[in-house]
Amino acid sequence: MTALDRVYHRFARTHYVGRRLRRPEHVQALLEAAAIPPGKIDAAFWQRVRSEWLWGVSPAPFEGADADRTNATYRRLCRSRGISP
Repeated sequence: MTALDRVYHRFARTHYVGRRLRRPEHVQALLEAAAIPPGKIDAAFWQRVRSEWLWGVSPAPFEGADADRTNATYRRLCRSRGISP
């Protein structure tokens, strides 16, 4: 199991009870857009991610000072993977 697999499984266990709204590809794009390696994810990172994104309501995962750039990067990475943000 890769570091990304471990991050995704922790993410899914923490945020989803039933149906998963975000796939591993979404989490990978999220981490790449934030320029954070899977081994460096902590609770503070997940607090920066908008709950609307977690629940599949918004395609923009980040808010704050650098959100425009990281959200644009996230959307580009999703498109390159053939998934909708």
